Formats: sequence, structure tokens, C-alpha cells
Amino acid sequence: MQRFSTCNLRVGMTLARNIYNVDGKMLLAVGTVLDQQYIMKLKNLSIPGVYVHLGDQDFDVELPEEVLSEETKILATKNLFRTFQKCQLTNNLDVKKVQKTTQTIIENLLQNKNNVHQLTDVRRYDNYTFYHSISVCALATMLGILRGYSPKRLSEVSIGALLHDVGKVKISPNILNKPEKLTDEEMQVMKTHSEEGFKTLRKNRELSVVPMHVAYQHHEKFDGTGYPRGLKGDSIHEYARIVAIADVYDALTSDRAYKKACHPYEAYKIMIEMVNSHFDPELFELFFNHVAVFPVGTTVMLNDGGYAIVIEIKNGETFTPKVKFLADSNYNKVSGEVCVDLAKQSRFFITDVLNDVEVFDLLDRTKHVRFA
Repeated sequence: MQRFSTCNLRVGMTLARNIYNVDGKMLLAVGTVLDQQYIMKLKNLSIPGVYVHLGDQDFDVELPEEVLSEETKILATKNLFRTFQKCQLTNNLDVKKVQKTTQTIIENLLQNKNNVHQLTDVRRYDNYTFYHSISVCALATMLGILRGYSPKRLSEVSIGALLHDVGKVKISPNILNKPEKLTDEEMQVMKTHSEEGFKTLRKNRELSVVPMHVAYQHHEKFDGTGYPRGLKGDSIHEYARIVAIADVYDALTSDRAYKKACHPYEAYKIMIEMVNSHFDPELFELFFNHVAVFPVGTTVMLNDGGYAIVIEIKNGETFTPKVKFLADSNYNKVSGEVCVDLAKQSRFFITDVLNDVEVFDLLDRTKHVRFA
């Protein structure tokens, strides 16, 4: 199976994972053969992408079990929606719901420590604010686990990450949901969400001071050029430095009204240019050594011009996954199942990833399945 953007789906593809809405109601089940009506429904619901079978055994690799269960994603989305709604109406947080949500995410991650590199598709729902917060929470908690945090510290960083954008409930929806680039004036308003989040969390006595620092500092930059206070280096709380990486990564790899999602590899190339200015270099390296730059199911180009598909990833070796060869540079299909662990040799390495259109082109040129 492979993940395709909804805008690139083709009639005849078979759904490989269930699709749910924000309330946990199943919209489409595994095995559904997509027709034009189903594809239009997915587009209208703003579902960014889905996993499908392409009907070709070479391209239809089996994906590892998801790190966060569907039940956890549904529970987290419901709880976060109600938490933000209550905060908007009463200026108070339902701390118990927040704690219950983060504890479930922590438990899921601890149970799947050897599979955390698959944390590339936490998103499932059509409200960016909620699934972004859940995704950032999962990614930040993953870093906390890798740092060897105690249960208490894991809870603190997880809560801080989940609530890092709570100040956005004070921002006008016209600015939050604007499909075009914000004006300078609107950007200044948007930047106030850090301080608004700090003020909101400070009013809740059930919370420790730590989540307040995360909300307040997650837009500070390692070189001191961030906001709201221009903090630098270790003056920025470690949790906020962790959340800053997870926040930018998820924003880049998310579909928005004004931009398409970047592939994880593209996000890495963008973020590596900012590592010394924006991010803590040590945390940055740890993050990308354990988040799949080339997730299982990614079709890639190799240095010899040939094509392959990623079939396995190991923690700490995310840049050198195990791949299965598909075709040579002349689009001749590779005979048999030829697999290579890129970490164990030096002849082959990945030079690029194929987008949806390029995958279709590869399918056509190698005389595989054709879709309407």
C-alpha cells in the first residue's frame, strides 16, 4: 500500500486503511474500491490523503503497525476539541481530559518504541489545529522517550506539546483560517498566541508551570531571533526546544488551504538549512535519526537512476532504509524480488523521492496497472 494525496486519487484504487471523521465515525472501510463519488466525498471533507492498494505486488508493500492506535487518535481528537472549546467559552481547561489524552499517547509510544520512526501519519482529521496539536504531542513525546525522560518528565513534555497552541483560541478565525499569506499586521496578531497561551495556562492551578513555558517559548529560536522574548540556546526550556522541532516538522508535512504537504524528506532538507539558527542541533539530529525520512511505502530514485520502494526502516538508520528494486533507469522492470539494505553497503543510496504523479508515470512506463 502507498499513501496518495486525495487530489491525486484515481478511480479503481482500493482503500488500504479505514477512514474516520473527527467523531470517530467510519467514513470508508478497508477494501472499498474508489469511484468518482467516493473520491469527491474525500475531497469535500478535506481529507488530505489516504492509503491505497495499487493492485501491483511490487508497489503494494505492507506497512508496519501504526504507532498510535485509531482508538487513541479518535479519543485524542475528541478530548482536544472539547478542551479547546471549553477554553474558548470559559477561559478554563479540562485538565483531566488533557492528562488522560497525553497518558494514552505516552502508553502507545512506549508500547511501540521500536517502531516510532513510523510517526509520519498521525493526522487523520479535517481540523488542522487539533490534529496538528496531537501530532506535535506524539513527536515531542517520542523525543522525550529517546532522551530517557522519567514518567513525570514525559507527562510534562506531552502536556506542554498538546497545549502549545492553546493561545490560538484567542485569535480570530479569519486570521487562523486565512487561505492566503498573512499581512504583516495579521502576522503580529498571530504571534500573540504564545503570550495568550501562557496567560491561559497560568490561570489553571491544576497544571504545573512547565506547559506554560512550552506555550510561551515554542517560537523562540536557538540563535535568539525568535519571539516573544528573543531567548537563545539553553535559555529556552528544553521542552520548548523539542516542541519547536516537532511543530515545524508537522507544519511542513501537513496539507493546508494555502500549501500542499511536504514529503518528510523535503521537510528534512528545509529544516537542515535552519538547524543552527532555529533548532537545537543535538535534538535535531536525534529527531531525524528516529523519524522516517523515507517512510515505508515511499517510492525513491537511487544514485544509478533506478527506482526502488522502501520496505523496512530501523531506528537510527532512517536515511538508509531497506529497499526493494522496481526498475532500472530505462524503466525495465527488475526480475524477481531484489532487496538491499542501504545501511550495509555503499554502492547505492537514495537521491530523491517520487511524488504521486511520478509514481503513476513509473507504473505506466513499466507496464503495470493503469487507472482511469
